[in-house]
Amino acid sequence: MALFRLHAVVQSGAAELRLADASTATPVLTTAVDDDTEKGNAVYAEAAYLILSAVALLAGAVLGTLAYDNWGAGIGFTPPEGVGIFALFYILAQGIERIQEPFTPFVTAKQTGGNERKTQRRARADLESCVSSAAAATTLADATARAKIVANGKRTVDQVRANLTVLLFGSSALLAMLLSGYLKAGLLRTVGVSGVSVWIDVVATGVVVGAGTKPLHDLISNLKESKEKKQDPEGTD
Repeated sequence: MALFRLHAVVQSGAAELRLADASTATPVLTTAVDDDTEKGNAVYAEAAYLILSAVALLAGAVLGTLAYDNWGAGIGFTPPEGVGIFALFYILAQGIERIQEPFTPFVTAKQTGGNERKTQRRARADLESCVSSAAAATTLADATARAKIVANGKRTVDQVRANLTVLLFGSSALLAMLLSGYLKAGLLRTVGVSGVSVWIDVVATGVVVGAGTKPLHDLISNLKESKEKKQDPEGTD
């Protein structure tokens, strides 16, 4: 009788199972790669999600520019001094993320090795189930077959994540462009860039805000650190 345990699931979608022989205690490694990786296909967002994201970016650029020129009459953005100039953009990013949260569980991807479409929660649950069942393998052939199922499950989880990433970016940028245009708040002009077209500023703002709160937080921190260094007397650390 041979006993197996799951050794590792790597990010590329490959799974490893180790066979521990009860008589010799010699470990035997068996590996499997998911069906799509075997065909040489990397994990990219599905075409439908790429198209949706591209349409969202284009719509955001047009609508954001229209909002800047024609909507929100009387609204203006006069940033205060210091790091506070980025407060509005940080609030926008946080608000957009909260708006999107209820919709993220509905993003799906086609199951690797099958035709069913699965949400991220379902894909993760199935992967955990596959990992648990892999430990019950009793022969090398059985372990290899179960490792393949685990690898396919990991690939499905990665595929949902890729779809979710591109869709969230596109929708975030769209909302950010609309809001920045309506509020007359362009990131490029805020940091001191002059002479740029409105639509360029709107697009740049949407892309940065759409990337999430971390890039904005890093930008704020770096500018604050740079400002403090300029204010420090010569020779101080």
